Parts: sequence; C-alpha cells; structure tokens
Amino acid sequence: MARTLPDGWEVLEAAGAAPFEIATLRRLAAELPDDYSVFHGVHWTRLDHGYSVFGEIDFIVLGPQGQVILIEQKSGSLEETPEGLVKRYKDKLKNVAGQIQRSIDSLQFRFKQRHAGQRLALDYLLYCPDYRVQSPATAGIAPERIVDARQSDRLASIVAAMIEAQPPAPGVTSAAVHAFLSDELVLAFDP
Repeated sequence: MARTLPDGWEVLEAAGAAPFEIATLRRLAAELPDDYSVFHGVHWTRLDHGYSVFGEIDFIVLGPQGQVILIEQKSGSLEETPEGLVKRYKDKLKNVAGQIQRSIDSLQFRFKQRHAGQRLALDYLLYCPDYRVQSPATAGIAPERIVDARQSDRLASIVAAMIEAQPPAPGVTSAAVHAFLSDELVLAFDP
C-alpha cells in the first residue's frame, strides 16, 4: 500500500468533486507499491508579472527513485473543441492542457528555486474516469497521457509503468522530492 499525504483523509466528510477524488486516492493507495507516495490536493502559487497565479494538482505520485507523475483528474463530462479538451465550470470553460502545463511549470520552477537549478523527473496524466475521449489526437494532450473511462481500472498499473520507465533526475533523491512536496522546512539552531 502506497503512503498518502496528507493523511487523515479517510475520516473526512467529502463534498463536491471530492468524493470522486477520494475514490481515486483510495485506489492509488491500495494498488501502488509500498515504496510509492501519493500526495493529494497539492496547491501551488507563483508570481507572474506581478500577479499571483495559483492552482491545484489533484495527485502527485512519487516513485522510489524520485520520479514524479502529476495526475489531473476530470470527473464528469468534458468538451472536445478545436482548442483541445475543456472542462465547463458553471459559466466558464477551462482548457485542460493549459491547466496541466501551468501545474508542471510551477512545480518545476519552485523545485529549481529550492534545489540549485535541478529539475524533477516529471511526467503527467489526465485521468477522466467517466468520460471517453473521442478524438485523443486533437485533445491537446499526448494520447498516451490520457487515461479515460476505457482504462480507468488500470490507472495504478499505468502510473507504476510510467514511473518504472522514467529515469530518475541526476542528483535528485526521493527524500529531497518528498521533503519538497511535503513543504518541509530545514531549520538549524542559531546560537
């Protein structure tokens, strides 16, 4: 069973989209190996031309050698447009590929800031458990990075295969990535 962070999610009352994500978290935790960690609901912020840009990553799976898979889950239906896959939120549409790319860029940027320019061994997946992407070639996301309703029962095995195929980043340890994703501070006593 993979370690999940933060813990305590098993006893929380979930509302909105959270029950769907909790079900995915439960499956990833149960089906991934013991030496994997699954971070869920990871929020990020950064400044962009003086403005605060923020977002949330549904899941980040950390492999045993520091490899990272970012998973964006989109429950319910999506719309396939000439600009790629989009998700409708009340009165606005959000481009899924754009959301994923912002999260990747922000995660890499923050890691490089804290670790002397090093980069994460990072890949991504779009997970749509109850939607079948009709035209993967025009989704705006690499078709092999889409796990839709046809493969939803294989999510954990697909993630594990991606991590096994991904070489670790030179000089980056799993412990360093774990500390970064946990937002741990390294403090030293200063007399």
